[in-house]
Amino acid sequence: MPLAITANRLRDGRVVFRTPSGSWSLDVADSAIETDEAAANAVIASVNANANEQDVVEVYAVEMNLSGKPPRPARLREAIRALGPTIAYLPKAELEAAE
Repeated sequence: MPLAITANRLRDGRVVFRTPSGSWSLDVADSAIETDEAAANAVIASVNANANEQDVVEVYAVEMNLSGKPPRPARLREAIRALGPTIAYLPKAELEAAE
């Protein structure tokens, strides 16, 4: 199964995804996709080895579903982390202001 690398940004706790350039993005669609667990583990090891230079914590791999556009996490928990709640919990104006 294809995998993306995710973490939480230290300064605000937001969910971020590792991009092909090695930076971190809030958008799951920007994720670098690793083809297997060994490649994902190598990226995770590299991030953890340079922990002092990173602004993220709790780095791990997420199974991705690439059948649609954009790609999305394969499991509900990770989809909620990446895309937000499954229901609107605030009026639309407040949701947009929070972005």
